[in-house]
Amino acid sequence: MRVGILNTEKKSSETFISYKASGCLVENKKVVEEKDLQDIDALLICKNQTFSVVEVCEWVIKGKMYRSIPIWISTTEKQAEEKNIYLQLGVCGIFEDYTIEEIDLAISNSLNAMKSTQHMKLKEESMLQLDPLKLSLNVNNVTISLTKSEYYLVALLYEHKEEVCTYEMLAETFLGKDIELLGESGQSRVANIVCKIRAKIAQASDGKKELIKTIRSRGYMLTLSK
Repeated sequence: MRVGILNTEKKSSETFISYKASGCLVENKKVVEEKDLQDIDALLICKNQTFSVVEVCEWVIKGKMYRSIPIWISTTEKQAEEKNIYLQLGVCGIFEDYTIEEIDLAISNSLNAMKSTQHMKLKEESMLQLDPLKLSLNVNNVTISLTKSEYYLVALLYEHKEEVCTYEMLAETFLGKDIELLGESGQSRVANIVCKIRAKIAQASDGKKELIKTIRSRGYMLTLSK
């Protein structure tokens, strides 16, 4: 990943770049344009006396707007109010009196963690996909046909994945609010539909996938983690 460095003190920027091979010097100007952020994955703004708070804030705001890239600020000016403003604008962190090596390690660790999280999210999304037009569920490239009730239930579970969906929430999606949702009829209906969905998933994956977990006395949870 390439870290862009914005610093009017070119000498210190070049020192950072010589230490960090993935660093690149962003053109030292106070007005940010979208093209300035095209080739970088993160931005380090080195705040000094030639950069006003307003100018730094503009870089942060437009950086988030153009690319939504992670941004850090390095400064030797210990101004609590400024620090609070930057954090409220969404910067990932502020370095005060850090060495080049410490800044490099902190940014690298954060970027690696973000990359890992993004990879896991993409892996989970590829593991399970819903097709509302065909009323089908795709699990690891295997398409499973569902009834309308089954699809709506899975869709609600997917929307709240890794969270508990109560029997009431699930029953309401296809039985409506007029039914006695706390009664056995609503809960039994949900359990019956979940049972059918599980059977279809098990058949398609040779019994290796158990995506819907029972949360005793509460409801169900869709989990994509191993």
